[in-house]
Amino acid sequence: MPPYRLERHPILEVPDRPEMVAFTFDGQRLSARRSEMISSALFANGIHVFGRHLKDGAPQGIFCANGQCAQCLVVADGRAVKACITPVRPGMQVRSVIGVPELEADDVPLKAIPQVQEVETDVLIVGGGPAGLTAAAELAEHGVGVILCDDKPTLGGKLSLQTHNFFGSVDDCYAGHRGTEIGQLLEAKVRGHPGVEVWTDSPVVGVFQDGVVGVVKQGRFTVVKPKALLVAAGAREKALAFAGADLPGVYGGGAFQTLVNRDLIKPSKKLLIVGGGNVGLIVAYQALQAGIDVVAVLEILPQVGGYKVHRDKIVRLGVPVYT
Repeated sequence: MPPYRLERHPILEVPDRPEMVAFTFDGQRLSARRSEMISSALFANGIHVFGRHLKDGAPQGIFCANGQCAQCLVVADGRAVKACITPVRPGMQVRSVIGVPELEADDVPLKAIPQVQEVETDVLIVGGGPAGLTAAAELAEHGVGVILCDDKPTLGGKLSLQTHNFFGSVDDCYAGHRGTEIGQLLEAKVRGHPGVEVWTDSPVVGVFQDGVVGVVKQGRFTVVKPKALLVAAGAREKALAFAGADLPGVYGGGAFQTLVNRDLIKPSKKLLIVGGGNVGLIVAYQALQAGIDVVAVLEILPQVGGYKVHRDKIVRLGVPVYT
């Protein structure tokens, strides 16, 4: 197994013999797990630079790993795509981007475009994370018809990246369960309700003046006519802008969790964490679980902002916390 793939994990199940497919990057033949994202496949092969910036030639890689930025832009089979939300297909030809990419001409004749599907619903929910799932369940309990859209292949949002046990109330937020388990519980509640229709791999791409919403439902453009639109597309991480913040090797916490906890990729041998809130402290522990050496956690304030239990756990494991 390549050195950048996890071979074992104390919590996550690591497949022994995953199905592999071949693809190329800038002419180099590589292998990937079937249907994993291009960015993770490249990381698994030790490739962190996906292209160069038009202005100064600076290397580009990933930052959010969630489809929200464009750091990971590549050209795959002639189309410009975000590597972090585009799955590898067998035989796919991927190439790096330098400046503005040159794309192949789209020669699909107009008559070949299928008729646009139109769907009506009471409420269209954009986002299948904890907020969207909870809203869908609540509305369905009151007899409201719901279509729930998410651009990812699985539901749960950021919960699918959280391997730690949650605190709080058992009744209100499933305390005592890992985030991954909470996402599965919420998904089961929604999928088991006849009033909710779930569309995964279905990004919402436009809201128009007449109130209709355009959705690319699993590759096919679909028009949805909802009586109400509920946007639960998630939050973005706070990120400080500093020189070099967009270079490959600098990630948001969510991107790191995506690589390690979702895709079982070890993006580095060592990790330096800036920020002593719960995200920074939890990511430090998750990195240790993946066999990554956490050099330190840095915090600008006199004390960390995260829970003491999280801080104490990583300190016991030898991670220095500098305030």
